[in-house]
Amino acid sequence: MDIEWLIGKNFVPLQKILAFITMSRHLSLLLAAVLMLTACHKDKHEDEPQQPATQSVLVYIAGDNNLQQFIIDDVKQMMEGSKLLGKDCNLLLFVDQKGKRPYFMKLENGDTLRVKTLEEEVKSSNAETLRSAMKWMVDNYEARNYGLVLWGHADGWVVWQPAQSRPRRSYGQDTTGGEEWMNISEMADALATLPHLRFIFADCCCFQCVESAYELRHVTDYLIGSAAEIPGEGAPYQTVIPHLFDQREDFYTLVCDDYFEQISVGYQEPVSVVKSSEMDQLAQATRAALTQSLQPISEQGENYPDVEGLIYYYDQTLFDMQDFMLSHAPEHVYTEWKRTFDKAVVYKKMAEVWLANHIPYLDKSESMFRDFNVTAERYGGISMFVPQNRYTTFIQRQNERIKKMEWYSAAGLSQLGW
Repeated sequence: MDIEWLIGKNFVPLQKILAFITMSRHLSLLLAAVLMLTACHKDKHEDEPQQPATQSVLVYIAGDNNLQQFIIDDVKQMMEGSKLLGKDCNLLLFVDQKGKRPYFMKLENGDTLRVKTLEEEVKSSNAETLRSAMKWMVDNYEARNYGLVLWGHADGWVVWQPAQSRPRRSYGQDTTGGEEWMNISEMADALATLPHLRFIFADCCCFQCVESAYELRHVTDYLIGSAAEIPGEGAPYQTVIPHLFDQREDFYTLVCDDYFEQISVGYQEPVSVVKSSEMDQLAQATRAALTQSLQPISEQGENYPDVEGLIYYYDQTLFDMQDFMLSHAPEHVYTEWKRTFDKAVVYKKMAEVWLANHIPYLDKSESMFRDFNVTAERYGGISMFVPQNRYTTFIQRQNERIKKMEWYSAAGLSQLGW
């Protein structure tokens, strides 16, 4: 579906007005009315001067896929949330949907304004497109702080390669002209050329993994998201949008609380916040804890870590980091590691059960998973890769592709033969 009808509450297509004029005898009066109407609702161009704002936020809607059905409702919610923003707040959208050239919108006081339409189709899954969209915001809506909302599909750190027989996703599936995804390392490189972000809010599945958080540690202060799958409708933007502009230091607690309070198909969404400045310390602490707790995998394939009964997300490839360390580290090692972990994962909301598509885990008579239980002691709110000695094509690929992530060396996975 198209969302052009949302742009300007009183917008009337010019061709319709002109058609009406040709049937009218009062041409001069109607022409004057047309000029007044178009003057009141003319598009705002990027070359118009902008006063520095407190904060500018870009919602990057990678919707050229099966999620486009949710774009209209989410934009409506964002419009509602924009009513609570001050004049020193810039809420901008980059929208890529099937069959339309991507375009930018600005939301102000519950209304919308088409700012710019691209001259040609581009792939929102391309890191250069993301970089260009962010640079456009920075160049034209200068602010003291910047934020980014990632809207679309994702699947943690998973490395996407075009030759895969079963494409997996990192972020931003784009299906026009062939399916493509954006790898997290490419995203980090693109964002590194721009001003440092106050936050990245990932409104997409499984984004909150330690591998992605480590990769993005230099480009943002906070990473907000879920380690689990999220419902198609995503965040409750009517309440989340004002919180993203809140200037208090712990604004992220408001974002997480409202996201968590939303109930979709009977379930709440586990969410958490990572403080990027603590990620190097977490890598060092994890390296120390793992090397003290586990034996390296041998050439004979021995000493693979036991993952039976652990909390996992999606399809048993993303394990809860805190639960894994709790299960494998001696108590004194875990206690020391946990102090560092709590400085990195500064906020989290725990759900006992969440939405997922590919695992038969739900017992409708009880609010728990069939193959593991979620408790406050076990739940960390962020996932991590754990190698498995399962001879499936996908698992074997992941055991190799994790080596491309910076976390692999920083956290000592290479020392364990992971």
